[in-house]
Amino acid sequence: MKRERLERAMGGPRRRATILWALFKAMPHAIRRRALEREQVVIEWHITGRRDGGHDVRQLVIEEGEAFVSPDDKREENLILIVDGVALLLLATGNASGPEQFIAGNVDIKGDPWLAMRLPRLFASGERPRSSSR
Repeated sequence: MKRERLERAMGGPRRRATILWALFKAMPHAIRRRALEREQVVIEWHITGRRDGGHDVRQLVIEEGEAFVSPDDKREENLILIVDGVALLLLATGNASGPEQFIAGNVDIKGDPWLAMRLPRLFASGERPRSSSR
């Protein structure tokens, strides 16, 4: 993937909104079943790189065997991920690794560092997606 193309896509407000909507709509379905059974966490995503200098915020909640994303819920988070929009796309599509993006300065974390280290294991890669009740 060419970074320039991704930057253009994430720079336009309508495209960015559509991309983030699709990405976060799919995110709960990509959580491993085992993680749903064991984890009780709130991960807050701050997606930077908007043209106006602002950022978008979403919360991924894993609790009571379910996962869902909320743009409005303000629960106390266990982990805040501050991530550039392009880096988020690269991570979500498997074209970059979290540690690689962290070292490059495209991802920052606040909160539970152990949860941040477990994050890749929460998500299924190559497993059959599961349905969500929400």
